[in-house]
Amino acid sequence: MASIIAHELEEATTDPDLNAWYDVRGYENADKCAWTFGTTYATANGSTANMHLGTRDFLIQRNWVNAAGGYCAKSY
Repeated sequence: MASIIAHELEEATTDPDLNAWYDVRGYENADKCAWTFGTTYATANGSTANMHLGTRDFLIQRNWVNAAGGYCAKSY
């Protein structure tokens, strides 16, 4: 759920008027990296995560960075 919220927040932030750019496949920036997570680790309960915030671990998708030819990342 946290990953989907991050995905939608990314799209709402970069396309608040629903008229922003799309790539040749029709993807918005968050769609270009959907369901990709980068480096992950196993948590104590055996879940998969890629981000530790406070006392919790999350599996959050990467988002499109439109610099240097473009790439998927968790941060810029």
